[in-house]
Amino acid sequence: MKQLITYSFALTALIIVACSTVKKTATPVTSPTPVTTVVPTPTTPATTVKSKTGVFAPGNEELAAIQVKYSEVTMKTLTEGHALYIGACTNCHGTKSIYNYSEQSWVGLINDMAPLAKLTATEKDAVYKYVLAIKATQPQETKMVPNNFILNPNRTDTLTCKGSKEK
Repeated sequence: MKQLITYSFALTALIIVACSTVKKTATPVTSPTPVTTVVPTPTTPATTVKSKTGVFAPGNEELAAIQVKYSEVTMKTLTEGHALYIGACTNCHGTKSIYNYSEQSWVGLINDMAPLAKLTATEKDAVYKYVLAIKATQPQETKMVPNNFILNPNRTDTLTCKGSKEK
């Protein structure tokens, strides 16, 4: 019996030692992965209108459009035309929609206003090319019946333009 108690005691000690030396690894608690629902979007292409008035800095689309008609036009010309338009033109007249006038009307407007704004021939050409580039990329939803108003290119009165550059 003494031996049985000794064996039981030894077995119990062995079990205690064995259990205390075994490394227990805890399973990490993870939060449930959120379920993401993907809602399909319509596949109709959206038309981006750069400006309802057509007054914006020209980009590659406008350059490519004007080069169809005037291959010599560069981005520098369009950028200069834009700067003159938002400077000399809008200083006097506010921001008028480029889209509202036909190409022919713009010829008369620019011919009439260039001397008043004291634009050089190169500057006048830059404004004209800028306007035509914007017109060439005019979004369909902004097209309307243009104002076909052409100013008299032979006008001789002494109007001055507030935004004119002194040369």
